[in-house]
Amino acid sequence: MTTDMLADLRAALGEDRVVIDPDRLALAGQDIFYRGDPVLAVVRPSGADDIRRLVDIARQRKLHLLPRGGGASYTAGYLSCRPEHAVQVDLRGMDAIREINGRDLYAIVEPGVTWQALDEALAPLGLEAPFRGPVSGRVATIGGAIAQNAIFYGTGLHGTAADSVIGIEVVTGTGATLRTGSFGVESAAPFLRHFGPDLTGLFTADAGVMGIKTAIVLRLRRRPPARDVASFATADLAALFDFLEAIGRDGHASQVMALDVKLESERVQQTGLRAKTDYLRALLGGGGSLAKRAAEGVAMARASLRTAPGRGMAVHIFVEGEDAAECQSRIAATTALARQRGLVPTDPAVARAMLRMPFGPVTGLAGAPGERWVPIHAILPHSRALEGMAVVEAVVREHAEGIADHGIKVRHLLATLGGGAVTLEPMFLWRDRLTPFAEELLRAQGGSYPTDAPARPAAEAFVAALRKEMIDRFDAIGALHTQLGRAYPYQQRLAPETASLFRAIKRELDPDNIMNPGALGTEPPTP
Repeated sequence: MTTDMLADLRAALGEDRVVIDPDRLALAGQDIFYRGDPVLAVVRPSGADDIRRLVDIARQRKLHLLPRGGGASYTAGYLSCRPEHAVQVDLRGMDAIREINGRDLYAIVEPGVTWQALDEALAPLGLEAPFRGPVSGRVATIGGAIAQNAIFYGTGLHGTAADSVIGIEVVTGTGATLRTGSFGVESAAPFLRHFGPDLTGLFTADAGVMGIKTAIVLRLRRRPPARDVASFATADLAALFDFLEAIGRDGHASQVMALDVKLESERVQQTGLRAKTDYLRALLGGGGSLAKRAAEGVAMARASLRTAPGRGMAVHIFVEGEDAAECQSRIAATTALARQRGLVPTDPAVARAMLRMPFGPVTGLAGAPGERWVPIHAILPHSRALEGMAVVEAVVREHAEGIADHGIKVRHLLATLGGGAVTLEPMFLWRDRLTPFAEELLRAQGGSYPTDAPARPAAEAFVAALRKEMIDRFDAIGALHTQLGRAYPYQQRLAPETASLFRAIKRELDPDNIMNPGALGTEPPTP
């Protein structure tokens, strides 16, 4: 970086908000899976004025601005293909909750607010966002999750993170500040997403290529007075997908997930002492008698020694209602659906731990000691879910020799998405060195990793090839994706007219292509 460029950034933001330490710049060029090159600088804006000044400098100096939230990503969403031009914009310092309106049911938050922080602020008011956040909500920011279109808590009924957004404030590549929905109407409150065409949608699931979000308006709802869980197991994939479809159709559950039994057992066993202590504290602090809560804690402790009947998938159902009786009624309905399809009820200790503490320590960034972990995913309608699993099985079968040679384990997670879709998430685990960024994040969350774990670049390259082949085959049967980043094709899959419209909007909002070029298939400018 030139002295003049550094001086410009420091003058715009302040010296303490511009990071040029080589070690931090190297970490900024990585995510959970990808090892990119160091960026030029990391900047930490404090508000929209800082971001507007950054845009001016980027346009003059031909820099790329790469917005980043919590960083627990594996799709190269904030990594640059031209690191010699890259400035990472770390938005975690913009973490104010500007307003919570309990009467009109919306909250205005800055992009660096974590899902856990928002949930904790809303809980005493008896409120929550319909989409409460991803499992990584302890570190995942709202701005990052909206740009990635995250899924999990609430997804079974309320859709993805973007479906809870009713307005966005964003600084575009021209330096203009835009507001969408009724947030952009001077005489109106930000209570409604649709006032004319849906402009809010342009800035959701965009990986930051349309601009840098400075505020998000989320829809709120009354927090359900009661929640409960149930768990089942099955080795019959056809029965499992039929069950997921029935659950989605009947609307009994706010969320359903199914984990490979081996994966669940491994996950519980590898959970660090700090995380287990936190889970136990959450369980003992829950409702019901002390004896009942202590029994739940013991069940969670024993879960690492248990496997579900047979082999296959452990299925966890999350329900909500006005009281315990309504929750039990929903559980009875899901149990009837499960039994009709041969699913076996099991101990819900793992699901209950998640219920008590939804945003636990993010220690699932690795496998067993010395293992790396990385997933991909595909979103399919129920009618094609089995076909999607057949894709995974075919790739694994065709590459069985290489998978065995590199010691790769393939595990599975499934989740419902609204009433009509299911997410398939194959996961790859193998002996290898974590990226330094992933290792730092893991240790910060109380996890551990062997300091002498050897790097195995050939295994990493083989996993990368497996991921790409599975993605290509998923896409051939019409799969869609969230968390697009640079890992999933976007523009090349659009109809020509649709792709042309996308490019025209991008040019209008970002004529110099400074906003995260390369993500979503946008072309990086010529140096």
